[in-house]
Amino acid sequence: MRLYVLRFTLYLPRYPHFAYNAGILTIGNLLVIEFAEERPSEIPIVIIDTETTGLIPEMGHRVVEIAAVRWENGREVAQFSTLLNPGRKIEPEASRINGLSDRDLIGQPAFADIAERLLAFVDGALLVAHNAAFDAGFVGMELFINQYTGRGQPATLPNPWLCTLELARGYFHFGQNNLGAIAQRLGVRSGRAHRALTDVYTTGEIFKRMARELEKQRLVTVGDLLYAQGGPKYTPNLPRFVLPEVMEGAIRDGRHLTIHYQNKNNAVIRTITPRYPTHYHDHTYLVAYCHSRQDQRTFRLDRIMGVERVG
Repeated sequence: MRLYVLRFTLYLPRYPHFAYNAGILTIGNLLVIEFAEERPSEIPIVIIDTETTGLIPEMGHRVVEIAAVRWENGREVAQFSTLLNPGRKIEPEASRINGLSDRDLIGQPAFADIAERLLAFVDGALLVAHNAAFDAGFVGMELFINQYTGRGQPATLPNPWLCTLELARGYFHFGQNNLGAIAQRLGVRSGRAHRALTDVYTTGEIFKRMARELEKQRLVTVGDLLYAQGGPKYTPNLPRFVLPEVMEGAIRDGRHLTIHYQNKNNAVIRTITPRYPTHYHDHTYLVAYCHSRQDQRTFRLDRIMGVERVG
């Protein structure tokens, strides 16, 4: 969502790189302006974490657990936590890390079922995460899928993100910057790692202790901390896609397609149920359920040589 205003350039005197011109201020930029001169304890903050089926949302990986805790005036006022059914299998390596299995997710809500509540929960807050780019990328992809498949209204997450990983890399010398190692160095008690709610509370305590240490370097306000990580970060907006009508229709109606696909070694024929498009490393992909593999697969669009409706 964008707010259109008269053309001007706004400078915050202490943060000259927070300059907004071209006549457009996003809601996220407005929050940065509102928060810039405040201390973290003076603004709404949501600590957030996700667990996922794998590492790359653009290649079909999904969120399987999301948790968040909201602070106001430096105190916890609300908690959000749920498992999610991703509509696909968890990669074995991801399952080994987070301890979740496909069976654990049977009967859990889809992201579309909780999206509205999540957006309301984080409304008007600064988002804090450890490796914020990872969580922001996955949440942004889930919102895109929700909109593209017609399960929800067009929605974005405009809130600015603050990343404890970036702060650790830039201002601390922990040796290792994973959440557990930092917690140990800062004396933060942590529970079972790589479960979303546990990691949220660990990240929150780490953020509090980092903020106290950074005050000694005159990094006091939210603007100072955003400056320290290189500027505000935001949930990425995905590009618009124009697919062939036969694919668009199949996604819209839940229809099956037969595709003639040229993979690296040979041409194959697959029956698929297309779900949504993505873009990764200069290529557009179609994420689909593959009936022969009985699992979700990702097909490069320029390698689909032909497509036919089934039935």
